[in-house]
Amino acid sequence: MMKMMKMMVLVLSCVLCVSADALHEEITITGCSASDGENMYGLDGDEIYYADFKNKKAVYPQPDFVGLRFVEGIYQQAEAYQQICRTNLDVLHEAYKDLPPERDAPSSPVIYPRDNVELEVKNVLICHVTGFFPAPVKFSWTKNGENVTEGT
Repeated sequence: MMKMMKMMVLVLSCVLCVSADALHEEITITGCSASDGENMYGLDGDEIYYADFKNKKAVYPQPDFVGLRFVEGIYQQAEAYQQICRTNLDVLHEAYKDLPPERDAPSSPVIYPRDNVELEVKNVLICHVTGFFPAPVKFSWTKNGENVTEGT
């Protein structure tokens, strides 16, 4: 009985001394659009796996000597994530389709001269616009309320 207790103490002390000193950074990216998708897993800054949806397979870009163990069914899991992502995309598209303009983020147009402005001389103006969604946006120049098409 005493021998068994010593063995238990030895086993418990070995278990209690085990610790992990390494920290790892892991990242998983899943994204989709109506026509494309992305599923990727990375560890410590290295790309470990990504789903190739065009060729319908899992791709492990690490060289063979790294010795990674591949997970069965990981590509099928990525396809399932894409289905969930597209369902969420449809729900969000439906929820935001009637977003009133006043709640839509305003664009931020900035017009500035390329050089110092001089009176009675042709000056070049540059228009920089950001923050619009969704894109395509059309721009037009006006002068005194009239559209200007020449020299733009």
